[in-house]
Amino acid sequence: MTSADDAAVLALNTAAEGLVEPLGPDRLDWLRLIAAHAAVVDLDDEVAGFVLTFAPGSAHDSLDFQWFAGTYVDRFLHLDRIVVAERHRRKGIATAVYRAVERSAKPFDRLVCGIRSDPPDVAGLAFHAGRDFVEVGKLRRPDGTTTALCAKELTD
Repeated sequence: MTSADDAAVLALNTAAEGLVEPLGPDRLDWLRLIAAHAAVVDLDDEVAGFVLTFAPGSAHDSLDFQWFAGTYVDRFLHLDRIVVAERHRRKGIATAVYRAVERSAKPFDRLVCGIRSDPPDVAGLAFHAGRDFVEVGKLRRPDGTTTALCAKELTD
């Protein structure tokens, strides 16, 4: 992900707001600098999706990341967000990205993420359950929503 991708990434994030945290140009620039992974999925010369992950010790300030850091210390890779354009969903893009991120997370023993549970992100909860993520905690957000904090153990 480079600054040339910013407009497309911000548009995708805006379309997914409510499922992911809002994102402006300055925050995107900062997150890209501190991320373990900041990548886009290009299909036919367009950004079809993007992913941001954060490793332990990152300066990331999200409530999810802080909870996981307090719980798992340095034994996790945090999947902050993955967004796929509506017209490119159900084509295996998210699954392929998750496989790659899970390989990267293997040295950390687990991949973690937050999924809105109240009101529920039914598709997101089902997708993660199908990938063997289990709920390990809950986080009540200042806006009144609740996030299911989920982890996938990657140890053999």
